[in-house]
Amino acid sequence: MGNQRAIDADANANQLRDLATSLVESWNRGDARAFGGLFTPVAEYVTGAGQRVRGREAISQLIEQIARAEVCLDGRPDVECDENRGQLRFAWSEVTASGASRRGRITCTCIRREGGWLIEALQNDETRGAATIR
Repeated sequence: MGNQRAIDADANANQLRDLATSLVESWNRGDARAFGGLFTPVAEYVTGAGQRVRGREAISQLIEQIARAEVCLDGRPDVECDENRGQLRFAWSEVTASGASRRGRITCTCIRREGGWLIEALQNDETRGAATIR
């Protein structure tokens, strides 16, 4: 039974890391539907500028409202979870078309639903003025 719990914990951690990858990939594609689909219907998203966005539909619209450049995951996402709740943290960076660089750290509170993990809350802590290494 102990081995099964360890296997389940590893599977949950891997699924949460996959969620981080899906979040970044859907953002980079500009796929509002896929991006919003990673959140619960009542999720809250706090942007790097501190704007609170509530609900899956409003979060989906961020794709169209915010000027984007391609975002990269920096390193492996950190995960803490049990079978139904998880914390996901990862660093990101981007370089805009004008050459400006940005970076930050995302923290997500996630819950398991039928069909997989969803983001219940996301906080983007952008680090202003830091040099980005790609």
